[in-house]
Amino acid sequence: MEVPIPKYFVNQRAKALKERQQVLSEILARVEPSMPSGPSRPAMLRDEAVQLVQMAERMRQGRLRSKFMWEIRRDEERERRARETGAKELDREQAAICIQKVWKGCLQRRCTKLERQREMAFIGMAPDPKASGLSAAMLRAQLGEEFRRLRQADYEAEYQQALVSIREGLYEVEGPDMREEMKEQLRQWFIECHDLTGHFPEFPDEEIGGSSILFAEKTPEQVKAELDLLEAEGQKKKDKKKGKEKGKEKTKEGKQKKGKGKKQEEDEGLKLALSKFLPVISEGFTQYQTIWGNRGESDNFEQRYEPELIKAQKRKEVEKELRLQVDELMREELQRLKLAVDRDDGKSRRAKKSGKQQKGKKGGKKEKDLTPDRTLDSLYEELVLQGILKQAQRVQLADYTGDFCYLGTTLRMAGIEPTPSVMDIRQNIALYAILRLGSPTLHEMAPLVKSVLLAGPAGTGKKMLVHAVCTETGANLFDLSPDNLVGKYPGKAGLSMLMHVVFKVARLMQPSVIWIGNAEKTFYKKVPKEEKQADPKRLKRDLPKALKLLKPEDRVLLIGTSDKPYAADVKTLCKAYERILLLPRPDYASRYVTWQRLIKKHGGTITTALDVSALAKLSDGYSQGHMARAVRTALTERRLLQMPKKPLRAGEFLQLLAKADPVYSEEEKTLQDWYVKTPLGKKRLKAAQESADRKEGKGKDKKGKKGKK
Repeated sequence: MEVPIPKYFVNQRAKALKERQQVLSEILARVEPSMPSGPSRPAMLRDEAVQLVQMAERMRQGRLRSKFMWEIRRDEERERRARETGAKELDREQAAICIQKVWKGCLQRRCTKLERQREMAFIGMAPDPKASGLSAAMLRAQLGEEFRRLRQADYEAEYQQALVSIREGLYEVEGPDMREEMKEQLRQWFIECHDLTGHFPEFPDEEIGGSSILFAEKTPEQVKAELDLLEAEGQKKKDKKKGKEKGKEKTKEGKQKKGKGKKQEEDEGLKLALSKFLPVISEGFTQYQTIWGNRGESDNFEQRYEPELIKAQKRKEVEKELRLQVDELMREELQRLKLAVDRDDGKSRRAKKSGKQQKGKKGGKKEKDLTPDRTLDSLYEELVLQGILKQAQRVQLADYTGDFCYLGTTLRMAGIEPTPSVMDIRQNIALYAILRLGSPTLHEMAPLVKSVLLAGPAGTGKKMLVHAVCTETGANLFDLSPDNLVGKYPGKAGLSMLMHVVFKVARLMQPSVIWIGNAEKTFYKKVPKEEKQADPKRLKRDLPKALKLLKPEDRVLLIGTSDKPYAADVKTLCKAYERILLLPRPDYASRYVTWQRLIKKHGGTITTALDVSALAKLSDGYSQGHMARAVRTALTERRLLQMPKKPLRAGEFLQLLAKADPVYSEEEKTLQDWYVKTPLGKKRLKAAQESADRKEGKGKDKKGKKGKK
């Protein structure tokens, strides 16, 4: 199973994302003309230019000469055949038989080829030729979805307009009656209190709810909840007493119940704790049952808004607004009554005012703001001009193709721990990054993950996954890579300002992704000589401090990428990055799917002449980046035009792959050895050892039972 990524992460913020994209494009358009445009090519010498033109002209003349010679030979061959046929004339029937034989043979070969293709497509060994491109059903589904989105937008605008109009109607029609009813209730309360106590009561302040707390009737559910709490407290006290008695009994029994205790611990360890989302889901379900469970929707085929539900919702808002107005009037009326009847008043009110002043003095310390006078737009523009806030590439998570490791269970049974597959990595990226950044509720309730490190060989798609996270969630991309910070914000003051501005903009414009490429440079064990001037360890101290200031409501995620994590200090690196994902090179199934996607993406067609299975087998050891580079180089415009007559073959891609350096087994082993030293690697190794010890213990118990028999 794979957790799908909701589309509303981007669709609900489409307008805001479009405006932000326009602002970013305008800033980049102003910056690009002033920026130097790469190294310019040196001017060609005159002799070299003349030599190049002469060479091209000689080649053109040679092609024309070869064409003329081919035409001469073709004419001579035709004349020779004409002389031979003239000397040896065929009979009419023999000529017809010859033509029929050639035509029938050609027709039969064509039919056999089509039958073979249908058979291979039927058993799943070849792509279906009819399924190439988008089918009519898929096109209808896409058009239907677009039409549904447009209709949703129209209905939403209609619903928002209805909220305003219905509220105004309730205020005008039912408002006067509500106001008079509230006044009568409060006057009755004044009289009853005066009759019981001999003086008029104090009117409740607005801070505690005003007159609403006087007439707040408890619902049966609230009464039941209070009773349940009392019962739970009594049950807890009983459980504590029982626990003490059981503890005394266990100390007396001693060694006799050790085995049973172990079994109970194992059984308790398998139990999962209750999810934090279960109360939210159950509350939503009960709300749906009460509102929509028994409601008939046969008359509302177009699924427009329900006026009665809006009235029930807006009636509470109108009542709250009117209650504030009535409270002001009744306070004045109560004051007049007190002046007329009760003269001795005012002490309690002064005491309350002094209490309020003391409460107002209390307050927590605020975080120091280094840029209090600057607007968010100016900070945003500064980061764009400095090249720290960048435009993310449009990449979907589904483009990171691969397949699951179907041999994982078999390998575990053989005592071999399988390496994570490409789909496992994609699933973890969705869980740790995309779903948390896209949903504020999920980010607050789920265990907080502030940073993720993607480690693996070059070309395994680490940078692509960073851009996919930004695309799927509509997040901002901040680049704090050591190479990108060279010469920017110098000194300690500049560094503190950089971290403050980046994290301030990231919080205010969340969701945000802070990306650090070559993450090992920030935590180098020993800085190489050629990189000492760049000072790659600038963020070593300030980065963990900034991460500690992030709160559960801040949808900001730090993602680091590294192809040489073993060059960094393990302790400091693991303190900065809470989760570490080791990206492996693709296995056979992932390579097979990746080759198919890349070839189709660049305009190629997969035919029977292209053996994708052999291509996936022979490309073992190469990463997805090598494969993508080979496909881009091979599928040029000229090659795509030649494809109908000359179909693609596996050798074209293998020749280009052979020129690249593969991912050697030594590099993989180094990465795996480094991963074992990390906290997550140690936990995984410990769990594997415990499972192995349990299997050995069970095996010994079985042998002991057989011996007794």
